[in-house]
Amino acid sequence: MPLKVTSRPIELAGLPTGDFLFARSNQTLIGQGIALRLSAKGKDRIASLAKKWQEVCAEAEILDGVKLPGSSLVAFSSITFSENSQVESVLVVPKRLYVIRPEASFVIEVEAEEHHLAETCAPTKFEAGKLSPAGFTDAVSKAIRTIAQTELKKVVLSRDLEMVLPQQPDLTEPLARLRARYPECWTYKVEGVFGASPELLLRAERGEVSARVLAGTAGRGTDPDVDRAIADGLSHSIKNNHEHGYAVQSMVSELEPFCEWVEADAQPFSLALPDLWHLATDVRGKLKPATSLLDVIAKLHPTAAVAGTPRELAIELIEELEPYDRGGYAGPVGWVSADGSGELAIALRGGIIETQGNQVVVRAIAGCGIVAESDPQAELAETELKFRAVRYAFEN
Repeated sequence: MPLKVTSRPIELAGLPTGDFLFARSNQTLIGQGIALRLSAKGKDRIASLAKKWQEVCAEAEILDGVKLPGSSLVAFSSITFSENSQVESVLVVPKRLYVIRPEASFVIEVEAEEHHLAETCAPTKFEAGKLSPAGFTDAVSKAIRTIAQTELKKVVLSRDLEMVLPQQPDLTEPLARLRARYPECWTYKVEGVFGASPELLLRAERGEVSARVLAGTAGRGTDPDVDRAIADGLSHSIKNNHEHGYAVQSMVSELEPFCEWVEADAQPFSLALPDLWHLATDVRGKLKPATSLLDVIAKLHPTAAVAGTPRELAIELIEELEPYDRGGYAGPVGWVSADGSGELAIALRGGIIETQGNQVVVRAIAGCGIVAESDPQAELAETELKFRAVRYAFEN
């Protein structure tokens, strides 16, 4: 049965609670319930979802009383990092979606049979995961040797922490803490993936796309002069600029076939977050006619920023060295709309939720780019810096 979709302006006294979230300082999307869930696995999972979504949008009855980008039929999206993942990639249309922006707030309501959502419990503490600190440094050393002996130039390796619970966690408070501490990041919760990502994979609006590439990391200093020196050191670091250059080059080359033009900043800038400095580059382009956001994502993902260069060799080594399924971690997460607009970040600075028998495992994951100049202990220290966000959300 075709979906019946209605959008209308609203005034909100406060933020509603919800089951799905994608929020940044200038926009908040909160979804309640499930009206429709589309899923796919395997190599063609993104193309399959794109086709299913196109069919749903073509059949939907949409009464758009707002007439803004993203005010028609909207689905939250979470796509797995790997085509070999056992986790489903999904598009989920919420029963009710609240969109809060500075210029307007509106609600999108969908008439459909609502799916049941699981009961939740309060999170506790993270413990060591499947890849110990020593195991991670060993993996980094193996990666450095592989880079020296093969055509591999960069690989992004991660390690994990885990929290075991009797049922699904209630992420209301952890997500609120992330939003408050990292307002310029994209705080997200879509099915089994959550976090506060500093990296926009791709945004589309009125035919134009934009992305922010992050690669290269340093911890913040407590003294202002030291902090500025750290940022300056990051911008002049050969290792970090090497890693960043691969990521930007990959983004531009992958976008070019889908765009009439693509441009990137000539030099990266230092992006300040509460815990970290990142090297960042903004990329912009104009989509060719009849090209959808998911079409581009199918080609773009995974980027060099989360996989490596060359992509196939990097993914092969990741699957050899990481003893867990990344699921939606480091995959695209966000929303897409029937009108062609959308916003997808890379699912970083958070983790995934797994069901294992009668238990639920919350697995926090943090990774870093390994190149020829990498040092295993320095890379381990970088993962600790990146775990600060999820530790802050759950444990303080």
